[in-house]
Amino acid sequence: MAIIHHRHIYESLTRWNYFPNQKAPVGELPPSVSTRQFTPEVAELVASYDEPKGRRGIRYDDVSYLMTRHNNVPRELALIHPRPYARLARKIWEHWDELEPLANSENSAIKPEQHQDGRMFIMNYEDAQTRTATALETSFAKRFRVETDIAGCFHSIYSHSIPWATVGFEREKARVRDNGAPHWSNELDSLQMAARRGETVGLAVGPGTSSVLVELILGRVDDKLRQSGFVFRRYIDDYIGYCETHEKANEFLTTLGTELAAYRLRLNLQKTTIVALPEPLVEPWVVALGSELNGRVARAEDGTTRMFIPDAVQYLDFATRLNNETRDGSVLKYAVGSLLPHLDNNALFSVASYLVNLSWHYPALLPYLEVLVQDERELLAPYSAHISAIIVENAKHHRSDGMAWPLHLAKRANIQLSAEAIASVIASKDCVACALLFELHQADGAVIEFARDTLNTGYHDRDQQWLLLYQLYYHDVIQRPGDELSFEILRDHKVNFIPTNSNETDAEAYCQYIDNPFREEEELVLSLPEWVAEKNRQIAARVHAQDPLRQ
Repeated sequence: MAIIHHRHIYESLTRWNYFPNQKAPVGELPPSVSTRQFTPEVAELVASYDEPKGRRGIRYDDVSYLMTRHNNVPRELALIHPRPYARLARKIWEHWDELEPLANSENSAIKPEQHQDGRMFIMNYEDAQTRTATALETSFAKRFRVETDIAGCFHSIYSHSIPWATVGFEREKARVRDNGAPHWSNELDSLQMAARRGETVGLAVGPGTSSVLVELILGRVDDKLRQSGFVFRRYIDDYIGYCETHEKANEFLTTLGTELAAYRLRLNLQKTTIVALPEPLVEPWVVALGSELNGRVARAEDGTTRMFIPDAVQYLDFATRLNNETRDGSVLKYAVGSLLPHLDNNALFSVASYLVNLSWHYPALLPYLEVLVQDERELLAPYSAHISAIIVENAKHHRSDGMAWPLHLAKRANIQLSAEAIASVIASKDCVACALLFELHQADGAVIEFARDTLNTGYHDRDQQWLLLYQLYYHDVIQRPGDELSFEILRDHKVNFIPTNSNETDAEAYCQYIDNPFREEEELVLSLPEWVAEKNRQIAARVHAQDPLRQ
């Protein structure tokens, strides 16, 4: 039976928010890595098979992806194995009617909602105008602002708190005490544990399923704060509260800390401040960059803006000095993101050179090279040695994104990597980087050898390299592990997590059929196999009609 009810939720969780893909405007993973072919129908098949005997009772591990933040300190994201992820996504989709109101806190700025690109989570933190309006409205007649966050939020989530948040503490305690029948949220708890080696503490950072569970739990905390009369806004795990008195501000922190403790979470006291109002809404460095940008952008009569080479270089110089003077390392990211929409085409090469040099020091800037060059691949051709050097440097520090993005750019620009860069990727054993290196076909033998060695390790060691192993199995250069039935299902449906073109698989095309808004409600909906068979029948009929020898 076709999946139609809450279809957009299932597609969001499988196709668009499976791998870490919540940042805006540049993503966590390079665009060459995609889950668009992992459709709900494929996920259903992966979720539904009986666990092979050798796998029963053994939970799954995930691929670690270390993403560099603006201060060059990495944050660990994860690519969950398809089998436990499919089961998590299905359970959330099946019970979305009950989950949605619990995970839809009115105080949350990043809540599950349908976005135009298919995602349900985009961390845009509201546009500047909306955030300013919200801050002005919520802070009116308040004398103090409280800012705090949750210490290691995702990595501290206790899986058993999922049913606590869903049905309430007392009901869940009574069920455990009386050995009652499990609620569906207990199954969600078990599935979450299965995706994290059977551990009860910690959610993978990045997947949409984890974001739903965080919103579920923190939504309950938000309820308690609202019931206590507090005015606040939550940005994932960051809280900003507005209070009439300093005493009320401390009371906000005490109440928040108490409610978090009930779910085994705690406040990050090092990032907790109480500030007397009024205070400026915009950081001084943002104002400084805005003034500098406005002074250097040329505006034509038709309203278009352009920044030419001298101004672009001087603007980046200004931003670099400002970055060195402030503790907030996001200065350069903000500056580059603000500059690119205004850049004159003749300034692309100069800015590319500047950005390549900055990216060696700050790998978080690498995604902006993708935005800068777009289809102008020749812009990167002179920087083959630089791209290799960036890979080597980031491999030393185990920065996944610092290797993945240059490898993606090297493929786009047809850049030959140095032997040192290739060896550093293999030595890093970074799953995503090794998978992307294979796509360059500059070191196939070394990548295949590493993959074959991994096949001879234990379950969890293999799981930590599942993306690489699957991609090589997909390309038919290694055998699949005997217990990995999900690999066979994925390949049978032509799921490629590093697709080389935009051609649609049958499963992707079927999504268009299901999502067709003009389909009549009473129209019989075909299953994926039925739809594929009908499509092939129609193709064969057209070929027959066009071939005179068949008449």
